[in-house]
Amino acid sequence: MAGCYGECDKHLVQKMLERIRHRGPDASRIVQGDGFVIGSRALARRLGGEASCVAEENGVVVTADSYILNKRELVNEYLGSGAKPDIADVLLLVEMYRSAGLSMFEMIDGAYAVAIVDGAKLILARDRFGIKPLYHSGTSRNGTYSSEMKSQLVVGPDFEPFPPGKVFSQDQGWRSIGASPVKQASDKEKPEETLRRLLLHSTDQCIENSESVNILLSGGIDSSVVAATASLTSVDINSVCVGTTDSEDIEMARRVAAHLGTNHMERVYELDDLLQAMDEAIYAVESFDYPLVRSSVPNYIATHLFLNRNRVTLVGEGGDEIFAGYSHLQGVKSDSKLRTERMRLLASGHSTGFQRVDRMNASACLDGRMPFMHAGIVDLGLRLGRKDLIGTGPNQHKLVLRKAFEKLLPKEVVWRPKQKFSEGAGSMNMLQKYAEETISDKEFEKERKTLPKGRIRTKEELMYFRRFQKFFHSKSCYDAVGLTDSH
Repeated sequence: MAGCYGECDKHLVQKMLERIRHRGPDASRIVQGDGFVIGSRALARRLGGEASCVAEENGVVVTADSYILNKRELVNEYLGSGAKPDIADVLLLVEMYRSAGLSMFEMIDGAYAVAIVDGAKLILARDRFGIKPLYHSGTSRNGTYSSEMKSQLVVGPDFEPFPPGKVFSQDQGWRSIGASPVKQASDKEKPEETLRRLLLHSTDQCIENSESVNILLSGGIDSSVVAATASLTSVDINSVCVGTTDSEDIEMARRVAAHLGTNHMERVYELDDLLQAMDEAIYAVESFDYPLVRSSVPNYIATHLFLNRNRVTLVGEGGDEIFAGYSHLQGVKSDSKLRTERMRLLASGHSTGFQRVDRMNASACLDGRMPFMHAGIVDLGLRLGRKDLIGTGPNQHKLVLRKAFEKLLPKEVVWRPKQKFSEGAGSMNMLQKYAEETISDKEFEKERKTLPKGRIRTKEELMYFRRFQKFFHSKSCYDAVGLTDSH
């Protein structure tokens, strides 16, 4: 989506929307009024379906980039039990706003960036974890907003990421969005039983009654679990995996696909394939952060492999943050510190891993969705301590997740050791080695001195930054790039 308020220019908004056409090739609409222009593009959730960009009702205009995990409950509450459960999000949101005002956002479990015009008043909101992107520029009286940096640059070089978990209203200023209400599980239910139930529900909501869905399947526990839950909900699953000839991901994903009966496709790539896709991947992901880009390049190749253009694509992102999958968390002994560190990782995801999910899927006109980010799952995971998360034996990180799905997946997949996506897919060593061979020590030291200290950490990151600069060349762009931990 894109728009402006105060001093407005409809043609400018049209240009902004054209820059992000990939986010919604199926429909586009612009509404202009007194002191505002609001525009949006939309994806049809399924082939041949309708795409709704904007909802209007009695002077209220709403547009959104969203998927709502408690949509059925909200539809029943605000539209009545007779309403269709697959109604467009914008039609639900306009009714929620008219009934609940700004408190509506605390009732939504899911991912969203929302723009509302009420008379001459603009309201912007972004979900708690920033799963859906939003950027803005200007003041409280005059400004612009859009879904990606490349769109915001149409306006000018100065902008900022809209902060996750915040609402901006022209008449009330800024306010925080409270956490979505979570129904606590029964004490009689084991954590793995609760998790299995919640993830089945979340995956079902992500699929939205579609008979077909895409899955990015790495063969790791997170994406494999999502594939397993989807297999219980959808009759037609298209899975994709990419990697080098000897990559472990390829083999493990193949076993999961065979076990679940998905329509599986794989792509073996070489260094030349990665280099060829690099510029397009960096333009799409809008980052030069080296751990992020080295995984984004193979991810870009993967998202562009799907032949059946189903829009909804499920991914396993969020599992490591919620269930302590990262290696550096294994040494955290205190439950409270383990919780704090996971909360920090979740809070930074909007500019790192969650950004990759959004941009890589959007670049292929897909709607990437993360079933793990259901509010109940996040709450459950953060309440658990080392006993349920890490265990005592080798390769037992994310223990509760493995126990929850050990009967639905091959044993070798359930207990597979954690690997970063770029490691399992084989891209990390290739790209790291290429950068070391093509950038001299002298070049590296000279170029990194021209940038803020500590921002360019490795030759690999410099390689990505050189390409990033071709597309994004303002201080606002550099400042908006997240910093992934290199554990």
